[in-house]
Amino acid sequence: MSTSLPDSAVRDPPPPASPSATSCELALLPLELLLSLQRAQFLVVENNIEIRKGPGAGYNVISNGQVKVDGQQCNLLNCIPRKITLASLKEYRSLQETILSKPMVLFTSVKLTEGCKKDMIYAVIVNTRHPRMRKEIEDSMNKVTAPGTGTTYVLQFTLQKTVQSFFSLKEGYKIHGLGLDFTCELKYDSFDVSHLSTSKTKELNGKIMDLSCITEDEKCKVKFFLDKLGEPNIQIGSVSEQDLGAVSSLCVGSSGKEVFSSTCTPPDAKRTPVKKMSSTQLPAVNEKSYLLQFTQNLPKYIE
Repeated sequence: MSTSLPDSAVRDPPPPASPSATSCELALLPLELLLSLQRAQFLVVENNIEIRKGPGAGYNVISNGQVKVDGQQCNLLNCIPRKITLASLKEYRSLQETILSKPMVLFTSVKLTEGCKKDMIYAVIVNTRHPRMRKEIEDSMNKVTAPGTGTTYVLQFTLQKTVQSFFSLKEGYKIHGLGLDFTCELKYDSFDVSHLSTSKTKELNGKIMDLSCITEDEKCKVKFFLDKLGEPNIQIGSVSEQDLGAVSSLCVGSSGKEVFSSTCTPPDAKRTPVKKMSSTQLPAVNEKSYLLQFTQNLPKYIE
């Protein structure tokens, strides 16, 4: 499966990051680019995309289980469904910890009005480590209390308006905002006809960082940034295995295939093909100086 971008796609220079990955609120980039730069987190095998699961680095991908890559329909393994129904407050709190433990990724289709016959799929990343984004999600989910018998609480998070507003400022792009919502439902079964239901929608607003890029130098910088962004938000073991099992049972699909790994050297380092480089041969990187160089060379946030 090819992960190259259409030559005719309209692209802007990649925007810069702030001094640390925690300063990024929202980010987006073409799906093919995300897959090529984060191969350790997304294993592509024929028509299947396996998402690395479990505690540690990575992403919580929110999807109904399928996505198009380079025009080909693919199955997403280990993703979290866009709508989850939970039967207890304990399951709900376990889901809350899982959602906040890694950046959330949602996919949406973007139509290029000129120069490209097919739609592009973009990945939208919600940085759950950012203080404001984390607080918005946490506060909304904390408002839920254990419902009484026969009651339902529905909470929906959506990025539709935020992403639509972003693309409305870019000439040649059209987006409907499909796939940019996530709903969790806390429900107690009841045969009572007087069933009570409470629904709330939370629009997640934030500054969007466009990570679209073309050159190898830009891709290397974006990969480094994504690696930092995908680092774990919580200490491994802070959530019990029993609680993690309750949420992982809700994930779509599973597979035990080996995950690819990818390596990206700094722009000024000697480039060596990944397949010929062992872990002991990788060049040492001064993280602080490289991150400083990274932030100085990238553009500004786009509101």
